[in-house]
Amino acid sequence: MRIVGTKFCGHDSALCLLDTKQKTIFAMSTERVTRIKHDSIDITPILEAYNIDTCDYVAHSYSDFEDKSNDGELREKMTYNKDIEKALRSIIKPTYIADLALSRLLKNLCILKSLFTNFSAVKAYYSAKFNRALVKETPEGNRRAFTNYIQQNLNKFNLKPKKIFFYDHHLCHAIPSYYLSPFNEKKALALTIDGQGDGYFSKLFYFNGLDDYKLVGESTADYLGEGDKFLSIGRLYNYFTKAMGLRPNSDEGKVEALAAFGQADKDLYGSLMSATNIDKNLLSINFDVSLIEPFYDIEWLKKQRDRVGDENFCASIQSYLEDIIVDYLNFSYEKYPTKNLCISGGVAANIIMSLAIYERTRFKNIYVLPPMGDEGTAIGSAIISAVSLGQDISWLKDFSMPYFGDSYSREQIKEVLDDFDNISYEDLGENWPEVAAISVSEGKICALFNGQMEFGPRALGNRSIIANPMLEDTRQKINSTVKRRPNYQPFCPSILEEERERLFNNSFSHKHMAIAFRMKDEFIKDLPCAVHVDGTARPQFVEEKDNPNYYRYLKALKKNIGYGVSLNTSFNLHGRTIVRTPKDAIIDFIDCNLDELFIEGYRVRKMS
Repeated sequence: MRIVGTKFCGHDSALCLLDTKQKTIFAMSTERVTRIKHDSIDITPILEAYNIDTCDYVAHSYSDFEDKSNDGELREKMTYNKDIEKALRSIIKPTYIADLALSRLLKNLCILKSLFTNFSAVKAYYSAKFNRALVKETPEGNRRAFTNYIQQNLNKFNLKPKKIFFYDHHLCHAIPSYYLSPFNEKKALALTIDGQGDGYFSKLFYFNGLDDYKLVGESTADYLGEGDKFLSIGRLYNYFTKAMGLRPNSDEGKVEALAAFGQADKDLYGSLMSATNIDKNLLSINFDVSLIEPFYDIEWLKKQRDRVGDENFCASIQSYLEDIIVDYLNFSYEKYPTKNLCISGGVAANIIMSLAIYERTRFKNIYVLPPMGDEGTAIGSAIISAVSLGQDISWLKDFSMPYFGDSYSREQIKEVLDDFDNISYEDLGENWPEVAAISVSEGKICALFNGQMEFGPRALGNRSIIANPMLEDTRQKINSTVKRRPNYQPFCPSILEEERERLFNNSFSHKHMAIAFRMKDEFIKDLPCAVHVDGTARPQFVEEKDNPNYYRYLKALKKNIGYGVSLNTSFNLHGRTIVRTPKDAIIDFIDCNLDELFIEGYRVRKMS
């Protein structure tokens, strides 16, 4: 049985193809195809890029079609908004996200020019705008319109599923966090936490096996009645991000990183805590509207930022997040005492929050779903469909690493390499990991493109930039000349599993760079680029079975520098997504200050 699970459109849209007969899983986010970060268009770019010729069922990770705001994702008007955006994209022809940031004047000029060069797109643009103006929204109409929208887009690719299912958004977060965890047949709690989905920002599920789970806690994302003002911890973090002049739903990691340099302001932190209440019996997080509402006023927040300084401003929301979630989970443990905890949802990308959970709760077996954001719900909806249809998916436990994307043969790679006249390359064959280790030990900054692409926000050795963590200037060099991002942002290290107990005070075998651990003081001075200012590292502990070639690279690196530790950051430039195709890899390699690219056994250099 072939099931297509989706976050069909909206923030972090994605597709998962689950084949229960072949026991395979393929997953891809739209942003990797369009190279538009957190792309909100639907999944049709994925369908255009990949030949998915059949599917029996389609599932989507939303089930609540009530219109709660002017920008809700599943309203009838939204389907026409997507048609407008598609038509506009065909006029503008964006390459990266920056191309969509057009002024109204430039947009109108593009439309005017297209009247003579792409009239059909202009016609589609105004037709969609006209249809949107006629919409009358009801929950029933929204569901019908969205179902039709999905089917119409599938029809373009000759995909005719027997049925389209809709599932609760938070359940679609929780299900893969449990099924893909190391304890997927044991008792566990699964916490979801995000901005809002299906009217909630958090839910708590208790699992007692693969087909035995129940909802035991939920926190509503009540609507304040304007724009995106939903009462939620995730949305509060969004507003702090926006007040910093950063992009909400994208740059929260910068707030988290900057928080390590400051201390929580007593008044800001105290006001947030006073406005938040945890119901121990219902296991819900609730807000006092009168007390929390000022935090949704951007101008007020900016004044608070000016008063306390950037670092303390960021530390205030970060400390609040950690303390509320730790308190909530401690209450949850009292009612459901298990050592196993699964975490998912966009807020689960907060690595320091996960560390606080590990250090300050009784949950010692923690699994953070690698595609923790909305892209991960595509997997969840596919799994729920499979289970409901009586399919055996116990085999999913073998997929401990999220290498769910596509791969390319050496022949395909060579064909692309030959298309570029400003690079040179040599065939290293199977010896490339050891050669890459030599280059990195010499101080070169290199890129890797090998095997299947990772699904989720972290590069785990297959689409990575690697460098020597022992060199003082490595972090500054990568931030300023390669990634082109603020220098205060830390990098994650990839570390041999057998080095873990040597380097860290208290840790477990985490593989996905989704939780931080505190490095022993005596090693911090030797590995300055692998450790943040607070003494934490955000590691990927690597075993041979997880990624044999990447493991070989780390083993060779240990022989050269004395540590099986490599700086590892995603292979992309700032504002672009992680590279997907060989062409993406070569273009990004040429466009940034990288020394060498190792791509399926070929070493690539730039022509001088």
